[in-house]
Amino acid sequence: MEPKPQIIKIKDFKQVPDTSITNEYPTKENGLRAPMLLLAIGSRNTGKSFTTAKILYEAVKDNLYDRYFMISPTYHSNKQYWEFLDMDEDDVFYPSGDSIDKVIQEIEKERDSWEDFMLEKKVYNLFLEQTKNREEIEKIPQFDLDVYVDAGFINDKGEIVDVAEPQWKYPIERPAQCCLVCDDIIGSPALRNSAGITKLAIMNRHLAPLREPFKNRASIGCSCIFLSQTYTGASGSQGIPKSVRLNATHFIFFRNKSKDVMKQILTELGGVVDEEEFITAYETAVQEKHDNLLVDLHPKCETKRYRKNLNEFIVFPSQDCSCKK
Repeated sequence: MEPKPQIIKIKDFKQVPDTSITNEYPTKENGLRAPMLLLAIGSRNTGKSFTTAKILYEAVKDNLYDRYFMISPTYHSNKQYWEFLDMDEDDVFYPSGDSIDKVIQEIEKERDSWEDFMLEKKVYNLFLEQTKNREEIEKIPQFDLDVYVDAGFINDKGEIVDVAEPQWKYPIERPAQCCLVCDDIIGSPALRNSAGITKLAIMNRHLAPLREPFKNRASIGCSCIFLSQTYTGASGSQGIPKSVRLNATHFIFFRNKSKDVMKQILTELGGVVDEEEFITAYETAVQEKHDNLLVDLHPKCETKRYRKNLNEFIVFPSQDCSCKK
């Protein structure tokens, strides 16, 4: 019999890291965590666009996102699904080799816009503090005076101008919360941009880092939703790239008759979900043509891991409910 090992304690590694920065957007109790990386997989006419539109309609009601992007060759033919998003036409991209890069650049511009706004607010608040009475005005440094003149707070005659407080461009004062929908781009040049798609998959929560954190956020981030008829194609070449699949936070599965595809899905999800529970949840949810199963890999509560048609939870006896504790 092997002797029991000795345990020796050391003084190192006791510092607890700051876990308050999650880069999450606030969502309601039964909402999906965001930013998300969601894959909706189903053959033609199963209801991918309709189901995605339901998710985004709920997001619009909750003011979850400030700006929406879309990469799709079929946007205009399917426009009836997306009109409620009120997207700017400039935020709709044809799936080219640089379309993902263009979206990332726009997200970085949102970061720059927020930081410019925060600087404007800082200057405005300092101006109010330094001009609240004559005594304070007389103590204003020359550098600050130059800044106020440039900002239009003081005119050429040295007179203080009545200026309005800076207003953020979106209804809620926060760094922009963004969402990208990629529809019908399998096999397109957009997915052959391996660097761009990998950055999007791995860093979607961390895109466009902020100089200063805002509440629990240290970046702009972006939810990404991929609609696809195939999970993987031959040798994975015509399906969703592996880097995207392995970093997904949510999946929506519609009816799939391919045993090989289901085997691949089980292989890739096996480390996160119980195989038997997944199969049971899938068979429970997907019975009619337009039925679907949503799998949440990072649920707010274990009892919210599986959903049928978005609005019904499939709960197993083994799942411990933590949302009411």
